[in-house]
Amino acid sequence: MARTRAERRHHMRRMKQRRRHDNTVGDGCPKHLGRHYKTPCRCSCWMCGHQRYWYGPGMQERRARAKNT
Repeated sequence: MARTRAERRHHMRRMKQRRRHDNTVGDGCPKHLGRHYKTPCRCSCWMCGHQRYWYGPGMQERRARAKNT
């Protein structure tokens, strides 16, 4: 069942309210809050970013690749 527009707006408002109390919002202006709502992680360093980007494929992916070759 597809979500309605009202439900999407409800969840957007709910998540913005929750993310308003994070320390990563900046000065709290609506522009920064909207950006933080869509992308909660501020950076892509080795601690916050995608694991595969920094460390390569995971063990399960390596095993599957070895099995197919």
